[in-house]
Amino acid sequence: MTNLTHVVIVYETEEAARARLIRYGYSAELANEIAVYLGQATDLPDFFEEITKTLYAEGLMVDFIELDALLARLPEMMSQRDSTILWTITDGIRFYRGSSISALSRMAGFARYGSPVAAQHICQNKFASLALAAAAGIPIAPTQLIEGSKLLASLGDWHQQQGPYFVKPNTLGAKIGIFSDSRCATLEEALDRTERLWVRYHDRALIQPFVAGDDVRISFMNVGRGFRAQLGIEQLAKDPRSETGGEFMTMKDNETLSGARDTAGTRGGFGESREAAFVPKMINLRKDGTPRSVAAVDQIETLAEKLAGLLELRDYFSIDVRIDGAGKPTMFEFEICPGITIYDFQNYLKTTHSLSLGAALAQSLKIAFQHRWDKQEA
Repeated sequence: MTNLTHVVIVYETEEAARARLIRYGYSAELANEIAVYLGQATDLPDFFEEITKTLYAEGLMVDFIELDALLARLPEMMSQRDSTILWTITDGIRFYRGSSISALSRMAGFARYGSPVAAQHICQNKFASLALAAAAGIPIAPTQLIEGSKLLASLGDWHQQQGPYFVKPNTLGAKIGIFSDSRCATLEEALDRTERLWVRYHDRALIQPFVAGDDVRISFMNVGRGFRAQLGIEQLAKDPRSETGGEFMTMKDNETLSGARDTAGTRGGFGESREAAFVPKMINLRKDGTPRSVAAVDQIETLAEKLAGLLELRDYFSIDVRIDGAGKPTMFEFEICPGITIYDFQNYLKTTHSLSLGAALAQSLKIAFQHRWDKQEA
């Protein structure tokens, strides 16, 4: 049996994404704003040494390759494909092109780290993700998909919805396009915001009832334990210094919280020259012990298990939910490529696995490599 000896990590940089968006007609300001989502790629070089040393100690050689350089490198890699795993550190097929590498790895015969191609391609589309989740009985908020001011599709029962409402882009992440006035009192106001998102980003928008409660990040990396035991379930503590007083996170809040080693509230990439909005604090709901947290953990574990089974999520991923006063979760989106370099995932690795990023990857990559001949990969 061939063993894993070579790890290829492909990442899309902010610089490359920014230049491409400008070529397609986005202003330099907007291209810079959108490219901040790739902050994990900007911060990845800070972890090159740790990842390389840790994986080398496990007998693994590592290459870090920028996305646009991969095609030229593929021919020389083909002779090692039976002992190589390919990992792309970027979601998405619209604003970001990284998920194309998962399809390419399948065509070229490389093992892949991360979820199947279908999950990679759908995760950036929040409406499509929610439609699938609802079909599996996962609780979601009623949702309308709007292009400009035109209703394209609707999920859930809207007859009893009277506001307030919340508006966000359908395919942009990292709180891009979420402003302090994204919470709206009326549908008329909400449609004004959807029109703004279409004009500004040329992105469709979602209108949902505003869900009062707390944001919870569900994180997962497979290092060989049981599924539920490997879930990190942590609530983002509300901070009155946020733009909305902690009611919800905005783009302005997030721009300084998407940098390297953000367990201490430091910044990288787009936010490096800005004053930090606040130091993020995560609350481990497994350890909190309140009746609300106990109820939330049980329901969240079930939700995550359902979604992972439905979409065949594996290796590593994250899910965003909001819990109400009783701990009931409402799902909003998932990522097959969460920001492994930023504060929430770094915190997860420490609290759930007691491992550094490099040590966790060494275990997880080897497990993923063993699945390369699964029949669903044929």
